[in-house]
Order: sequence, then structure tokens, then C-alpha cells
Amino acid sequence: MAISLGSKPWKLWRSHWHNRLSLFGYRLPFVLIITIIIGAGLGYMITNQFSYWRDWQAFDPMTQLDSWIPVIPWMIVPYSTLYFYYPMAAFLGMKNDQTQRENIIFHQIILILTWMVFLIFIILPVEVDIRKSVFGTELGIWQPWYDLLYEIDTPWNAWPSLHIVQSLLAVLVVSRWYNTEEYKWHIRLLWFAWLMLTISVMTTKQHFVWDAITGIITGLVAWKYWMLPLLENCHNEESIANFESL
Repeated sequence: MAISLGSKPWKLWRSHWHNRLSLFGYRLPFVLIITIIIGAGLGYMITNQFSYWRDWQAFDPMTQLDSWIPVIPWMIVPYSTLYFYYPMAAFLGMKNDQTQRENIIFHQIILILTWMVFLIFIILPVEVDIRKSVFGTELGIWQPWYDLLYEIDTPWNAWPSLHIVQSLLAVLVVSRWYNTEEYKWHIRLLWFAWLMLTISVMTTKQHFVWDAITGIITGLVAWKYWMLPLLENCHNEESIANFESL
């Protein structure tokens, strides 16, 4: 049975939906991106700092595989590409009226799911203590990247990896919108970029293997039983009426 949370457009989109083609046709994606930055970004920082302050972890997910995976300094580059997935989904979702409705529902679900993951961060926190192995590695030209990362992000908010959950859902929705022969190679390159990002969360020691696996599972389950059914329902008469009545 599909999850119905986020199935109706929120009232906060009202003026932006009716004026979505203003600002050269990009008002809606700009608002969606800002909402993600505020709704997900601030929440991440608060839970991250709270876990750091509390300094308690529910369990240790460390496995032998985590110690076998080497530190690969340049993988900080694909790791940082997460921040391109948010605008990618928001802007590419302006293709037509159908994708514009799906764009809003997609971002509503992303926000709700992210808040659910924040609860896991608080209730079952895990410290990513494998990050200490980076300190003994010669980082070369990538040192400033890691220094900046560690100033912003403490070694908490481990599982499921939001890096993977959010990027996976963004790739899935864009693949849905552009599933044509014309964009075949674009989608393949996008999936390759996502694979590199997934590997990077472990080779930068930002996450355990456990975090990556649970991130993939969370994303796929949310897609199949929550996001995809609601996206498909975006085009029935009831859903169209909900958007028109905003």
C-alpha cells in the first residue's frame, strides 16, 4: 500500500505555483531550492551539532570492510557533487505541466523523508569515528576541501546516508522525466555520477558501509512505495483539481 504523506500540494506553494513561469520561467525551481536549503539544511546542522554535543552513540556499525576501503583524497570531488542534485531536480522538473506538478510533490516527499531521517539521527546516533583515518593520510591539494568540510560537518548524522538517499531519489525522478532515446546517454552519465558519489561517501570516510547500504535501501523503498505512486497520481482529476485550487 502506498504512503499518502505529501500527496497534496502545500498551501505555501500557492503564489509560486500560479506565477511559476515568472523570473524567466524559473520562479518555482528557485523557491523549491530555497525551501530545501532551509527545511533540510538547517535541520541537518541542528541535529549534527546536537549529536556532537550529546556525544553518545546507540551502536557501532564498523565492519572489516570499512577498514579495507582506502582513503582516496580526490573522491571529495564526487562527494561534493551532492549539492548539484538539488537544483538539477528542481530545474529539470519544469519540462511541462505534468513534471511541474511532480516537481512539487517530489520536493514535499524529500522534505518529509529527510525530517524522518533526522529523527533517526537523534534517536539512534552513530559517530563516524573512521574519519580519523583521514588525518593520517597525505591529502595534498585536497587538504583545504577536507578542512572546510570538517569545519561545517561534525562526524555524526551517519545513517542512513542522506547523501545517498537524496541523490538517489533525484536521479530516479530525473530518469523518469527524461526516459527517452534522446536523453539515453545523459541518464547513463547521471547514473555513473551517482555511483561515484556513492563510492565517495566511503572513500572519504564520511560514512560507514552500513550508512551507504541503509541509504540505498531507504531511497529505493521510499521510491517504490511512496514517491513513485504519488507521482503517478499527480495526473488524475483529483490531483489536478488540488493544484488548480491552490
